[in-house]
Amino acid sequence: MKDTQKKIGELLLDLNILTLDELEKALEEQKRTGERLGSILLKMNLLSEDDLDYLLSRQLNVPSINLENYNPSPELLSLIPEKIIKKYLVLPIQLEGNTLTVATANPKDLMLLDDLAYVTGYKIAPVVAAISSLQRKIKELFERPVSWEETLKVEEAEEIEFIKGDKGIMEEDLEEALQSAEEAPVIKIVNAIVLAAIDQKATHIHFEPKEDQYEIYIRVDGKLKQLVKPPANLQQNIINRIKILSSIDILKRFVPCEGYFRAKARGKYYDIDVATMPSLHGERMVLTFQQPFAKEELKLDRLGFTPQMLHTFKRLITSLKGFIMVTGPSDSGKSSTIYAALNYLKSPEKSIFTYERTIKNKLPGITQGEPNEKAGYSYEKGLQAILRQDIDVLMVGEMLSREAIVPALHAALSKTLVFGRFLSNDTLGAITLMLDMDVPPFMLFSSLLAILGQRLVRRLCQECIEEYDPPDEIAEEIYQLTGNRSPKLFRSKGCPACSLTGYNQRIGLFELIVPNKELRDAILARASLSELKEIAKSTNYLTFRQDGLIKASEGLTSYEEVVRVV
Repeated sequence: MKDTQKKIGELLLDLNILTLDELEKALEEQKRTGERLGSILLKMNLLSEDDLDYLLSRQLNVPSINLENYNPSPELLSLIPEKIIKKYLVLPIQLEGNTLTVATANPKDLMLLDDLAYVTGYKIAPVVAAISSLQRKIKELFERPVSWEETLKVEEAEEIEFIKGDKGIMEEDLEEALQSAEEAPVIKIVNAIVLAAIDQKATHIHFEPKEDQYEIYIRVDGKLKQLVKPPANLQQNIINRIKILSSIDILKRFVPCEGYFRAKARGKYYDIDVATMPSLHGERMVLTFQQPFAKEELKLDRLGFTPQMLHTFKRLITSLKGFIMVTGPSDSGKSSTIYAALNYLKSPEKSIFTYERTIKNKLPGITQGEPNEKAGYSYEKGLQAILRQDIDVLMVGEMLSREAIVPALHAALSKTLVFGRFLSNDTLGAITLMLDMDVPPFMLFSSLLAILGQRLVRRLCQECIEEYDPPDEIAEEIYQLTGNRSPKLFRSKGCPACSLTGYNQRIGLFELIVPNKELRDAILARASLSELKEIAKSTNYLTFRQDGLIKASEGLTSYEEVVRVV
């Protein structure tokens, strides 16, 4: 432990700001993450910024300053170049004669003070302020407010082509609504929103109507972030424009609706699902981006399987018949895994068919189908018809009911290898959910080849990655998994390549359970979930945490991401 940390800890205890137990927890977190103790205490809400400034002042014997009401004149602010202020987190506070008072989090950094004296030509008198308050004030002073039009680059957003979905049934008397939605400014705004999402590799766009404003968010690497807040009076025109593109009746504002359209941008095609939902302040809309048509990314080797698990999975999917269930929550990569498996199996000697409510990715060389409710061709009716199609490999999309599951299991019991996508937050819990739907246990007992559970974690940026020693108990856990007696964990500090987030794209965590005789017997006996989990341990499968720790020790993701997702 560093002396500086001891002194701050002693001050905290002496002043009765923290208990010994709280301090020990904060120090343990510091050991794990490498952050400054003060920053950790702020995050844990154990310390206020005023308290931190006071502590730093006492510890370093330097006056402190509260930056909340700090409003420097342009002349004062110009005494230190902007790039120096941002790089070293310093602010000029006061000029008296030949002495310039400067706020910094490191008032004992003599090299920094000498550099500031050289740059400004003044003698430097430091005062101390917390890093977080310096960052916030510098951002406030130097980040010019940007209009929503500038954020979206509306005037530049023309390099996109939309291909409408099948023409839907429109009600009459839409002239005024259609005219508003087809005006050039609205078209440019929607173009810019979709382009921004594509450029940032978003998976979803959220249009959120609020009481007095309109907010648009995008989901990137699993996390939502605000894209823009256009004027509230544009809300309905934006929604109508997207409805027209996706062939949704624009007068149906009070019932949920679904549609889709295709976009061509940056040399790639994108299928985009559209879903609306009435809310208190207008229609809420979510656009879901399916995989781009570039199929080179849909390969099993690129999903994140460990070598042993990949070998096992490839062996399983070459079976002539049986049922492989791919399960996980929404946005966990289930479809991508199945598509990658189909690409691996693709051969002129095999009849492969995918059947989904909405085709999520067009696969060349593979026949694909979807229902047509308007023509009386329901999802369940299509599954019944598939049984007579002499198919070698079948992908079944949403398995949400007994009527959807049983036909797929019938196919798996005969001569077809079936991949089924199932929504569940628990890998083995998917089995109990199916049994609760009155799916006959003997069908699962006889057909189930494997259950593949999935999660997605953010991948560490490899441009700014750095290693550190894990705590002893985590090091021991990694050693048991990998045999490495001196394992490392990794973090990325943030750089332009990852937009200062430390992460770039996502990678899968997996639980691959291949049922043995004991687990099959337990399924047949309708065992409880806790019993299934206990019996499944005998198959020696990797849990999500274990798979995540292996990836964290290889620098693919961070320990914090594993804990967050698992």
